Amino acid sequence: LNLTLSSIVCGGRMTETTIAQDLELCLAQDPLLVRAAQELRYRVFYEEMGAVANPATLGSALDADAFDAIADHLIVVDRRRTEPDRPFVVGCYRLLRGPVAARHGGFYSSGEFDLGVLEGRRSKIVELGRSCVHAEYRNGTVMQLLWRGIAQYLERHDLEVMLGCASLPGTHLARWTASLAFLAAEHLAPAAIRPQPLPHRHVALPSPTRFTAIELERGKALLPPLLKAYLRMGGMIGDGAVIDHQFNTVDVRLVLPTDRLKDRYLRHLATAK
Repeated sequence: LNLTLSSIVCGGRMTETTIAQDLELCLAQDPLLVRAAQELRYRVFYEEMGAVANPATLGSALDADAFDAIADHLIVVDRRRTEPDRPFVVGCYRLLRGPVAARHGGFYSSGEFDLGVLEGRRSKIVELGRSCVHAEYRNGTVMQLLWRGIAQYLERHDLEVMLGCASLPGTHLARWTASLAFLAAEHLAPAAIRPQPLPHRHVALPSPTRFTAIELERGKALLPPLLKAYLRMGGMIGDGAVIDHQFNTVDVRLVLPTDRLKDRYLRHLATAK
């Protein structure tokens, strides 16, 4: 990796650089790198997952919004396929800390959920979003690198709560009733930190009592791998779901206090080579 490429790829704002099989993890706001991440997000969200593009999005072939300009972008680049002026991004997360969000009108997820119960913790919150991995790199390595970066980011900024969106593909609730009931039964956040959807978007979680234990286990099995990973780390959900017609998903709000993370797991992510 030469200095010219490093400057272009990470904009001079690199993490403790982590390289695995020619993959490089960095934290950046560099416009060139952010644009490459937006291109990847467009391919995954719109071309693969069926999100509905407005004319501007369709014309630019970018998944972009106003939050990109204020957030930090955790990005994995494949150095082998990167050109001097075109980083080849293979994975990304968008990270928005509470104090930054407060100066710019709030979190992205405030458009779907009432986050008032978390207001007292705002300075210690980071919102995770826009997570995706290139189709050719979904073997776990890229996601592990991204979570290593998240672990470093949490420690660096002394953050106590991760806030995110867990999305179930498609907008047909019938497909996910048992899964949502399982989440309500086993992973509902305590009331003190339990966000709810905005009233006009609120979809109630099914009552677990309507389902047998076998049905709930089947619902658990259907959950996307990333959501299962969040739950293994101690993630909990808010009270209710939202149908996102633009992104073709059913969304639940994820809350993960960092003190619920398994210490050994987080330490491994932060220090693994």
